[in-house]
Amino acid sequence: MPVIKDNVIMLDDGLASHKPTIHDILSIIEDSLTKAGVSYDRISVKGAELIIDDRKPSKKMLIEPKLFTCPHCGFVTVSEEEYWNHLKCHYFGF
Repeated sequence: MPVIKDNVIMLDDGLASHKPTIHDILSIIEDSLTKAGVSYDRISVKGAELIIDDRKPSKKMLIEPKLFTCPHCGFVTVSEEEYWNHLKCHYFGF
């Protein structure tokens, strides 16, 4: 079972009955990426290294943060609580 973390895939072959070949590892990685829902364009082999070309996320996969803008001075924040506290400063003078 490979472990995917950041840009590294760790595969523990300590309990394997034989040392896996690069093609064995390639099929394991392909299956694991598919099960994890990771989309990629291709996997290429360069010596003992596997290089995975991942896909760029589509626009519908990107989530834009909600921005709150002060109508009085143009102050911008992603925090709704900070936005309301800022507005109180305009109305109550804190």
